[in-house]
Amino acid sequence: MNCNKDSALDLIRKVGVILGDIDISDDDDDDNDKLFEDPPPKEECPICFLPMPYANIGICGVIYHPCCGKIICTGCVSASVKEMREGTIKPWCALCRVPVKRTQKEQMKRYEERMKLMDAEAYFDLGNRYKAGDSLPQDLNKALELWNRAAELGSIKAHYELGLRLYTGVGGEKDKKKAIQHYKLAAIGGHERARHWFGTIEMSNGNINHAMKHFMIAAKSGEEKSLKKVGVGYKAGLITKDEYANTLRSYQVSVDEMKSKQREEAKVLLA
Repeated sequence: MNCNKDSALDLIRKVGVILGDIDISDDDDDDNDKLFEDPPPKEECPICFLPMPYANIGICGVIYHPCCGKIICTGCVSASVKEMREGTIKPWCALCRVPVKRTQKEQMKRYEERMKLMDAEAYFDLGNRYKAGDSLPQDLNKALELWNRAAELGSIKAHYELGLRLYTGVGGEKDKKKAIQHYKLAAIGGHERARHWFGTIEMSNGNINHAMKHFMIAAKSGEEKSLKKVGVGYKAGLITKDEYANTLRSYQVSVDEMKSKQREEAKVLLA
């Protein structure tokens, strides 16, 4: 399919939301060099040893356990809960075998102990609970405070959430420059949705080549939204047949590696 760059951009814009122009060319050169490198391997569930996505991309969820500070996939958690209900195992953590918390006070004490150990995910997860009002008063300001600390300690999921809030202004401050930095760190760390977002930003600025690179990297990590963008880019003549085929194969490999019967069953239960 032959088309000029302007018509190709129009075609791509039909399948995505344009977030507004922002110049990201003045950012740190070292970070820019890292931005197009392959992301690090995904973290594995410590029980089933299958890779887990950082973003909610429809494959499986993850649950943080403040008793041991581990993140476990919803497939393994769901399987353990099922056994508890059947009486075949005691009501304890699927990994460390610490009894399931009885009260909110006990749960908060576990978070506090993990935070004393500078556990970034403890800060991030507690922030999520304040954001959602999950057994705690809903408090976005408190969530932002905890996410900021989590980001300082290296949580790429916290960087993603902060980037989202700063870009949209939800929760107070609106600062697209700061948002870009948070999203960049999340993307470099392997966050699939942050990478997709970067592609959308570049697309809105007319930087089509960079946008397609971001979409291909995200798609290879299992991000279906980015795969659709890559498909549109291929039809528009913006990437080669080999690039599209390689992206499609890598996407399928990534998704297959994250799938399991337990995770599929958990998706149905949690839907």
